[in-house]
Amino acid sequence: MAQVQRSNYLPYIQQHLDTQDDLDGIILETVCGICQENKLDISMSAREFTTSTAPPTEHFGAHPHFLNYARHGIERTVALACGHVFGDRCISDLIAHGTDLTCPSCGFRMSYRGCGHAIRPALLPVDGDEPIRDRFPVTIAEGGIDPHNCTECRWKLVKSNLRYILADECVICRQRTLAHVPLDATTHRTHREQHINIGLRHALDDLVALIWPEFVTRETETSAMKAATDNERRQIHGSLLYAMVLSEIEDTLWYRTKAGKGTTLTKEQSRKHARGVASVEQSLLSWLMNSSRELRRMW
Repeated sequence: MAQVQRSNYLPYIQQHLDTQDDLDGIILETVCGICQENKLDISMSAREFTTSTAPPTEHFGAHPHFLNYARHGIERTVALACGHVFGDRCISDLIAHGTDLTCPSCGFRMSYRGCGHAIRPALLPVDGDEPIRDRFPVTIAEGGIDPHNCTECRWKLVKSNLRYILADECVICRQRTLAHVPLDATTHRTHREQHINIGLRHALDDLVALIWPEFVTRETETSAMKAATDNERRQIHGSLLYAMVLSEIEDTLWYRTKAGKGTTLTKEQSRKHARGVASVEQSLLSWLMNSSRELRRMW
């Protein structure tokens, strides 16, 4: 005889989400922990009403199954990063009050550790009898890691760090100039090459890590492969970014403090340098937005 599982904690119930046809297994019957009334659509008794293949209705547009949801007191299921699941409408009501969202079950504060901005709850993609176990985020309780900062704050960090890295003059040489220490052509060439060949590459790798933060997937059968793919992607993006930087601004990077040159860039040199930096920024922003779309499936 099947046992009934009424927990709203994902680490306990996630392994039973796709085994509801096993008569001797675990039957999920979960209600929202906030209102204590509405049944969540991950429940076995709700799955017959969760299909989206019915013809559209006048009131519910492209989501005809919402009519069944309202009629039978069912809510879509959302997961918080701490691992607890609740009804989408009840969580939306809490967010609408304008205060920081905290988990009603454990008090976990749904905010990024770095910038403090809100972490959006993750919607569990329930649709009829379709498998859902590998299609929602790994919670922190299961080893999942948030990217520390929201997309906007990560972009601010990327942009400020990039502007510092790609300044049109060498910081060391600028300090020597301000201290009225003569520039030595050999010394300048040496530390400039060290910066380009070592320091610049490391700095750009750090930027790529901000854009593509490491995270754990719930795709249990391919998690090792996915981790290797993510690592390869970061390395490829780092190499692309390094090549892009060199091709875009090699002619103007630190031009102002090259030994034997003047201390002021010409207008054309300034424009070329600005165009190069803007081109690199645009590519990074595009990568960041692609990363964010993927992270919304995580945290």
